[in-house]
Formats: sequence, C-alpha cells, structure tokens
Amino acid sequence: MLNKQSQTLLDNFQASAQLKNPSDQGVTVSRTVSAAAVLYEAARNAVEFRAEHLIRRAAIERILRRRLIIKSTGSGIAEALIKELLWARYLENGHIPILKIDEIQETIDKYIALKTEVCKLTKNSDYANWLTGIASCEIEKKLAPAPNREALINFVYQSLKNEITLENERDQKSKNIQVYIAVHRAYAQSDEPVIRFQLFQSKYPDWIDQGPEEAVKIAKDFEKTYQEIEKELNHPAKDRLKRFIKRECAPFLVIRDLVEEDPVNFPVILTDPDLLQKKAEALLSKRYLETQTKLRRAATRSIIYIFLTKMVLAILIEVPFDLLVRKTNLLAITINTIFPPALMFVATANIGLPDNQNTQRVIDRIKNYLYEEIPTNHNIQIKVSKPSSTAFTIVYSLTFILIFGLIIAFLNRLGFSIVSKGIFLFFLCVVSFFSYRVRLDTKDYVIMEKESALTPIGDFIFLPILRVGQWLSGELSQINFLIFIFDFIIEAPFKAFFNVAEEWIHFVRIKKEEIIV
Repeated sequence: MLNKQSQTLLDNFQASAQLKNPSDQGVTVSRTVSAAAVLYEAARNAVEFRAEHLIRRAAIERILRRRLIIKSTGSGIAEALIKELLWARYLENGHIPILKIDEIQETIDKYIALKTEVCKLTKNSDYANWLTGIASCEIEKKLAPAPNREALINFVYQSLKNEITLENERDQKSKNIQVYIAVHRAYAQSDEPVIRFQLFQSKYPDWIDQGPEEAVKIAKDFEKTYQEIEKELNHPAKDRLKRFIKRECAPFLVIRDLVEEDPVNFPVILTDPDLLQKKAEALLSKRYLETQTKLRRAATRSIIYIFLTKMVLAILIEVPFDLLVRKTNLLAITINTIFPPALMFVATANIGLPDNQNTQRVIDRIKNYLYEEIPTNHNIQIKVSKPSSTAFTIVYSLTFILIFGLIIAFLNRLGFSIVSKGIFLFFLCVVSFFSYRVRLDTKDYVIMEKESALTPIGDFIFLPILRVGQWLSGELSQINFLIFIFDFIIEAPFKAFFNVAEEWIHFVRIKKEEIIV
C-alpha cells in the first residue's frame, strides 16, 4: 500500500496528465535561421559548464540581460525573447501560443516595475541581477511548465524532511527550508536562481499571477526578503545536507525515470511491488549502459571548454610573455596545449558499471520510500571545531605545500617560465575538478560504492588539487573572458542578423504567395 507521500505523488501525476496543450495558433520561426542559431548556442554553451536542464533558463536570463541593456524599459521584448528561444530550439517551433507573448511581456513588465521600485528604496546593484535571475525562472515556468518535475521534487522533500535533524537548529521551519534547498541542489541539480525563485514564490505565492501594479507592495519588504533568502542559501549545514541527500538520490532518480518512460502506466507500476521490481531492474540496466554515453558527452563538452579557454590564455598571456622575454619554450607550449584535454580524457575513461547488488539496494530503497510509513532517522550535525582538528589542519596545509611544491620543482626542471607554470597549474587544478565532477555525475544510480585500498592514497595526493580547482572554477564562472566575448560582443550582432534573416525569409514567402495567387 502506498504511503502518504507516494499517494500525493500519484495524485499530482494524474492531475498533470489531464492538462491539455493549448490549441491556439503558435509562434513559428524559420528553420533556416534556427539551424544557424542552434550552432551558435552550441558554441556558446561549450564555454560554460552547466547541467543540460539548466541551459534553457540560463539562455532566458542571458537574453533578458542583453535586451534590457538595449531597451531598459523592457517594452515589446517578449516576442523577441520567445523567437530567440525558438531559433535555438529551446522551445518547440509552433507550440507556443501567440497569446503567450502578452503573458510573458506582462511578466517582464512586472519584474522591471519591481526593480524600479526597489531601486528607489536602495542602491544595492546586486538586486537587479538577482531579480533578472528569478524573472528568467518564472518566464521558463510559463513557457515550459514541468508539473511532474515539481511533483517529484516535492515527493523527495516530503520523504526526507522527517528523516533529518540538524544540531543547533531548533526552528523546524528553518530546518525544512534547508532540506528543501538541499533537495533542489542534490536531486534536482537546480542552480541558485531557481532556488531563489522557489523561496521567493513561497514567501509571495500570489506573485506569479499578479501584474506590475503589485510591485510597490513587494518592494517595501524586498530588502528583508532578499537577506532572508540569501541567509538560507548560505546556511552552515548546506554542504553536509547536500552530500547526504546526494547519497539518497538513486531511488528517487529511478522513480523519476519510470515516470518519464511510461507516464500512462506509472500509476499501475507504482501500486504493484512485483511489477515495480521488474521495471526498475530493466531501467537500471539501461541506465548503467547509458552512463558511458553520458560520460563521453560531458567529457567532450568539458574538453571543448578547456581547449577554447587554453587558446585564449595562450594568445593573451603565454605567447606575449615569451615574445617579451625573447625566449620560447616549445616543450612548455606543447605540454600546456596537449596536457589539459589529455588529462580530461584519461580521467573520465574506463569507469566501471555498477553490479547487481547495487541494483537490489536501489530497489529496496525505492520500496521503502513508496510503501513504508515509518522513516529512518538520520541526524545531520553541524560539526563544531575541536582542538584536535588543529593538528589535522596543519597536516592538510603541509600537504598543499608538498604537492604543489613537487609539481613546481618538476616544471622548473623542464624549463617552464613563471607564466607557463601558472597556466599548467591552473589547468591541472581546473581539469582535475571538472573530471571529478563528471565522474560523480555518472554515479547517480550508485548506492554505497566500495572504495579500493588505494583510495585514501589517491585522496591524499589529489585533494589539494581538487580544492584549488573547485575554488578556481567558482571564480572562473564569474570572470570567464569567453563568456564576456560571446554575450556582449558576438551575440548581439548575431541575433540581429538572425532577426533580419527571419524577416527577409518571411518577406520572400509573402512575395512567392502573391505570385501563386
């Protein structure tokens, strides 16, 4: 028998299945222009590492920023926004009703009005970008609603929230918010704007259906709301909660996949444990094999990103420096060119597939979350620093010095200049972190993976490199020069050209029809 959470999930799916697609005339764009736009978007997305399901939202935010720079009032940009999304095939051609343009325009006007009112009360420049991020989430929700995804996220949250307690957190509401955020980060892999939008919506549930006239009311408490949301996003327990929920994701991912593969029969599968066992076994076997394809795709995107970034650094820094000192080390240039993509390839090759024992562990956990009423309690604690940890911190710091010292000494032997050494270390750290993240993404369906005897040794050597890579990756996402080039130098004229081409094709089509008549 289904427990309360899974029964709610079933009810939500059945309700979403009854939703009908609008029959109104849809917005269409030229397939010729679309083909060119898809190529551009592929190149643009290659320079920014982002989960595939977040690319459309990020594109909406990017288009909004560019359009609002050109026209700060935001008037009339909804149609252009939708056309750009259709060109890039982020939305299906002809499936967005023309009436949707007015709805999206009202949404844009609403957020511009809110930004205007907020700017009257405070001069914090972060608020504008913050609002653009959550505006992109609301626009995506209205253009491409995903009720099943939202129902699954809520199911995971409801299933786990009572299993977790936080040390030094007596406020049950705050604890539940942290669990919800962690579910978004670990299970749904949502980025910060998506989570901010969800928290903002929870504080103002009617905002999504309201117009610009409500902006004045929201603006009065906006600064307080902003601070509360950012405080929740930076809770001391956030990383520990995310790691815990990440380990619990496998059964929920299988449930999600069963829904996506057979939404019509999912209610039958859900209520039949034997059928569920059979379907889950088949699905997991399929997912294990797909892991290799997913790995290659993610690795390829990372290699392209790394190669393009390396070329920019070589042109802007390494080659000019060699010309300045009038000494070119071909060995250093060759190693710095070949090493990053080669490291990425080697690090992501030959990942083993999970075994049958893992399959059964996942299925047992699925049944527990679907049918059991009594949860298992996990006490997730915020660790307080202890005196003994000082010694470990010293050892950890010495490990940093030792590892990087040995690498630098080796590079000195090869005659690397200071710039070449910096570029080598930069890519060693960033590529190691990227490859580690890619490998983690391929273990979504694994529970309690066994470690080899050499794992602690590998951790000792690579942990300092991964830590620096994680930090550099975060900083790089904010200062990525290639992103600046694409977003502010290339994209605007490209999209203007696409728009002219679209209008020209439409003009030619009309003239052709006149001849036929």
